[in-house]
Amino acid sequence: MLPVLIVGAGPVGLALSLLLTKLGVKCAVVEKNLSFSRHPQAHFINNRSMEVFRKLDGLADQIQKFQPPVELWRKFVYCTSLTGPVIGSVDHMQPQDLDQTVSPVSVAHFSQYKLTRLILQHLQNLGFTVRNPNGLDNLKYSGLKEREILMGHECVSVNATSDCVTMTASFLNEEGKHSVKCIRSRLLVGTDGAGSTVRQLLGINMRGEKDLQKLVSVHFMSKKLGEYLMNERPGMLFFIFNTEAIGVLVAHDLKEGEFVLQIPFYPPQQKLEDFSSKICERLIAKLAGRELEDIKVVDIKPWVMHAEVSEKYLSHDNRIIIAGDAAHRFPPAGGFGMNTGIQDVHNLAWKIASVVKGTAPKSILTTYEAERRPVAIFNTELSVKNFRAAMGVPAALGLDPVMANSVHSALNNTVGSILPSELQRKILDGIFTLGRAQLSNIVLNKNNPVGSSRLANVRRIFEGGESLQLQFPAEDLGFRYLEGALSIDDEIETELEEPEVPTGRRREYVPSADPGSRLPHTNVKVLSGPSIEETFSTLDLVSGDKVEFLLIIAPVEPSYRLARAAFEVAEEYNVSAKVCVLWPDGTVDGAARSAAELTPWENFIDVVEVKRSSASSSWWDLCQMTHKGAILVRPDEHIAWRVKSGVVGDTTFEFRRVFSAILGLTNISESDFKEWKELAIPNTLEYGWDL
Repeated sequence: MLPVLIVGAGPVGLALSLLLTKLGVKCAVVEKNLSFSRHPQAHFINNRSMEVFRKLDGLADQIQKFQPPVELWRKFVYCTSLTGPVIGSVDHMQPQDLDQTVSPVSVAHFSQYKLTRLILQHLQNLGFTVRNPNGLDNLKYSGLKEREILMGHECVSVNATSDCVTMTASFLNEEGKHSVKCIRSRLLVGTDGAGSTVRQLLGINMRGEKDLQKLVSVHFMSKKLGEYLMNERPGMLFFIFNTEAIGVLVAHDLKEGEFVLQIPFYPPQQKLEDFSSKICERLIAKLAGRELEDIKVVDIKPWVMHAEVSEKYLSHDNRIIIAGDAAHRFPPAGGFGMNTGIQDVHNLAWKIASVVKGTAPKSILTTYEAERRPVAIFNTELSVKNFRAAMGVPAALGLDPVMANSVHSALNNTVGSILPSELQRKILDGIFTLGRAQLSNIVLNKNNPVGSSRLANVRRIFEGGESLQLQFPAEDLGFRYLEGALSIDDEIETELEEPEVPTGRRREYVPSADPGSRLPHTNVKVLSGPSIEETFSTLDLVSGDKVEFLLIIAPVEPSYRLARAAFEVAEEYNVSAKVCVLWPDGTVDGAARSAAELTPWENFIDVVEVKRSSASSSWWDLCQMTHKGAILVRPDEHIAWRVKSGVVGDTTFEFRRVFSAILGLTNISESDFKEWKELAIPNTLEYGWDL
């Protein structure tokens, strides 16, 4: 029986399978579609997700290698047409975004289908195979093996008992008839997207704002348009407002000429048939301001923008879990959707591995929901604020989106709904035509008092940072878990503050060593040995290949004593622990002392901080701590526990308290603890405690 079955082979599901496999957990994936999507979809990868990808065998390096140059996508451009007057532009990349001061890697612009393809290549390098349904319908209970991705299988039911989950999948056999097969696993994770079948089968409701906006997404290619924009006005997003059409163009790759046009959609007065390939080509030409003979429409899809979070992430005694878009649906403003999903499974993977390997009880999985759901709620609010900010520019130009939505609502929900459908359509078209007239050259120019005032308002929006934002460093790197797999003492708890209310504006990241925070980055190098000149990040001290806790200390006697206690207790709890002794910048010797202090344990490393300049603060100062402090880091690079200036009292007792809190053993009785400890001994059971 599979330890873990993943339903959904999008980037989140595939990333989870890659994370689990690297941690030694057997898993397989099922996907309802027969092939992987070629629609670009998400395209912005934020700092934290890129940090996750750095640990996946060079995935971040590949993304940076294959993405377009940053000069081609750093701006959002607002214009009357792609070849016409520019209303304004906003550069979303600041110097600190590229100098790797707060993170060892920068953000990226890389289409989702390309990311999926790269992750799939990494999985295939680890022995994963992609299987189609043909010839597999002869088994009622499938022999789906680890490291397999089964395409064309749609989840139609899930049932759980006290020891396993049974997922029934429907597929078309070689004769074109529907067949079903049952696949059993210890745990099931639904990463099957915004319309998640797993979530619906579990009866989990979504909470938030539905139907913020309906749009039609047009995926098309035009190398000539890409070449023009690359040379004349490069950008990532183009907001186009003119008397004939309005739309937002996403430039996924200017060199390849790959674009997605987002167009407001108002059904039932408008129908999907109104957006045929030919009509879309004409619409693209109107927005471009010129004819483009090489336009090739690839795909046309309607979609609905929501801002919702699932009521819960776990079901059936923690055996069924949802993640990614299955657990939350955001407006695309700010790129929170896929990034939040990637970070969901990064949080989840080490906890699943701990359960499967018997080093933690299944109850640790509840901390996944406790930690990630508040982040999703916060990101929902932030993405809605950012979406509202995007509406500020058209409103300042005289195009009030609220008015358009109100008219549409009146036609559907009030007396307008009794009018003939053709008349409703004409009314809607007439109002839209009247609204777009505000964008004519007669109105929108500096010599017209109305137009001049509107353009001045738009400039104020840009200058005040009140337009749609691309980056949110404070939220990207600075999000913090307030409860979960953490050890927070009373003193720290009184210091912790609730996160600030999202403003929709960019805020800079401030490093923090509070429990629940991501480990602050700085460059270090090995104190002695063959790699003495090679610098790397403090984040690289955390293993990506096993579930291991990292204790960071300074080279002082009380901290060495603390490290010895950590090794002893980790051994007692059957968890892997590593100690990093962080020496101050300029240190050239000292490794012998650590060896003498920490023998007989060998899993430690001496590193020396590499300051950017002599005036730079030390890493301990950056963490708002003294060198007498210590930080315990989880396998997902978040801080589980810290002490600012040493432990007062029994260090062994303190680490027993800490590991019990992190692993969810705090409320377990002595007899249950002994049982768990026996079952946690390697090779005693194949799949750990109560699994």
